Amino acid sequence: MDYICYISRSKVDSLHAQLQPEQYSDITEQLTNEVSKSGELQAGVPLGPLANLFKGGASYGRRNVIQVERKVKTAYVEKLRDVLLAIATDHGDIPDLRDADLSEQPLRSVYYFYEGAFRVVGAVTETAMPEVVTLRSSLGRRKLLVDCSLRYFSENPDPTGPIRLHSGNYAFFTRGLKVRMSGVLVVSGVQGREVSGSPLYLQLSSAGDVVL
Repeated sequence: MDYICYISRSKVDSLHAQLQPEQYSDITEQLTNEVSKSGELQAGVPLGPLANLFKGGASYGRRNVIQVERKVKTAYVEKLRDVLLAIATDHGDIPDLRDADLSEQPLRSVYYFYEGAFRVVGAVTETAMPEVVTLRSSLGRRKLLVDCSLRYFSENPDPTGPIRLHSGNYAFFTRGLKVRMSGVLVVSGVQGREVSGSPLYLQLSSAGDVVL
């Protein structure tokens, strides 16, 4: 089953702190119930491809395995839902980055949905473990560069420390294996043929043998 492999806890915490919890928590619960029953969004909020996060099946990290910080991760999924709902409500929608006019300055939105194949720029090693890794994807004639804090990947046993390399993530982090993911990005800017940003979250679209 698909799962959320990355949540930017610092961004989600910052955005969630700006919300009035009672304003969105009740709506989130209502949407979750409606989507889980009907499979469709009935409340008029244009979440589009994000609606699956309100079906109650989204998890931060794999299901059916022993997870560190299980309660904390569950809380972050709930926070993420509140934040995404607030963004969609306040901005009208969360547009698809592939449909955006990237020549427009400034861009009409800060938050964009994107799905595509990502690979790590460079290589992560046990002896040279960066705090931030850049993921690259092709966006038409442009390249999309997404900066991720390694500690926020779901399989990291200690979110305050470096990620642990193992057989499930080694090819992705060290050998440039492409992995298809989707998520909402905070787009920081466009410079020439480069689009830069960082994710609110990333979800594995087809996990296979890759474990992130």
